[in-house]
Amino acid sequence: MRKSKAETAETRKRIVAVASSVFPRRGLSGAGVGDVMEAAGMTLGGFYRHFESKEQLIAEASEAAFREFVAASDAAVAGKPPREALEIIVRIYLHQLEVCDGHGLCPLANLASELRHADPQIRAVADAGYARMVRRFGSYLAQLAVRDCRRVAEAIVTTIVGAVALSQLGSDQAAREAILANAEDTVRLLVDSGIA
Repeated sequence: MRKSKAETAETRKRIVAVASSVFPRRGLSGAGVGDVMEAAGMTLGGFYRHFESKEQLIAEASEAAFREFVAASDAAVAGKPPREALEIIVRIYLHQLEVCDGHGLCPLANLASELRHADPQIRAVADAGYARMVRRFGSYLAQLAVRDCRRVAEAIVTTIVGAVALSQLGSDQAAREAILANAEDTVRLLVDSGIA
């Protein structure tokens, strides 16, 4: 029995959603297509009915992860003043690994070491995600009248992405928490130093 287009689209969406949590948690080389399909409750054979390659799936899953993070953080800051919204988004980003189901993990922070060797379509999604984060922080900084808000936004993004990536190397919980707390303090300093 053939599936309808709507069922096929829903299946593809489910595979992408699962992949958006599997790859950031296990890595691009640590997780295979079979792992994603199994986690989605499907057989490996069905993969190629939906995707041309693992790289295509990773690119789509990474786009979905960026969208999911933005949607979740937008919901958390709805109606908040710019400074508070910025602080909340930073806090959510820095503590993303505490999310138990693995959704909303940023590909930049969780796949950083693998992205430079990734397929061009995956790198393009990562570059676009980075640019979107910079624009988003830049818009809050502009509302706060921060000088050179694009440069400060870039500094914020590189600080929080690096902190999340490095926190995964922390030898214990205290070391991980110190890395994240230092990043949060650094972001505050960046914002304060840019306010006219």
